[in-house]
Amino acid sequence: MLPEAPLQSEWEQLVTTYRVSGKNSHDARLVAAMMVHGTMSILTFNVQDFTRYAGITILDPRMIV
Repeated sequence: MLPEAPLQSEWEQLVTTYRVSGKNSHDARLVAAMMVHGTMSILTFNVQDFTRYAGITILDPRMIV
C-alpha cells in the first residue's frame, strides 16, 4: 500500500484534462496517486473506467493466466 501524499495538483490536472466528474473522480484520484508514486499499472475488473488515462497500464485479472 502506498502512503497518502499531496495529490490535489495531480488530481486537478487529471479531472480537467479528461473532463472527469461525479463518481469517476474517485478513479482519477487513484490514477493521481499512481502518478505521484511512480506506479503505472493497475489491476482492476473495471478496465473501462481507466482507459481514458494515457500512460498507465490496465491489467484485467480475468486475462491473467
